Amino acid sequence: MVARDLGNRIRVLEMLAQQEAPGRRQMWIGRIEGLADNHRSLENSLATLESTHQKLHRRQKMRSELFGTAEERAASRAQYNAYQTYQRNNESLNNSHREADRILETGRAALENLRTQGSLLKSAHRKVLDVANTLGLSNSLIKMIERRENVDKIIVFAGMFISLVILFLLYYFFVRKSG
Repeated sequence: MVARDLGNRIRVLEMLAQQEAPGRRQMWIGRIEGLADNHRSLENSLATLESTHQKLHRRQKMRSELFGTAEERAASRAQYNAYQTYQRNNESLNNSHREADRILETGRAALENLRTQGSLLKSAHRKVLDVANTLGLSNSLIKMIERRENVDKIIVFAGMFISLVILFLLYYFFVRKSG
């Protein structure tokens, strides 16, 4: 959980670094890449420790099965099989959560980009209106531009809805069917 949060914060820092002045941007990108390298290294170390712990646990379990009675071995095998089933289910669930988090993070980043672009377009729209008023352009041309802007909004929202439906269908057919 902490590793995922750290990864999310590094991504936020990367987005913020892109907004810095060009002179400072490279410095911040370098520092953020260093943090990302450290984060990956820590995740790899944690995965290695986890793997070692699981191997030791399995060895202990096998040893107790070997030295137990026939009834104990049978009960232990059943417990071990149940544990393995739960372990696989847990791993699958964790993978699904990670994938959902990744998709949500991508969506958040896309939404933030759309907001940024929207504010830039509003600013450009105001400037165009100012220039148009100064040049004396007709009101009908301005209304046509505004209608085009509204149609573009509808297209963007329709695209987001279709993307959401496609993601849901992919999830349903690949994740739900395989589980």
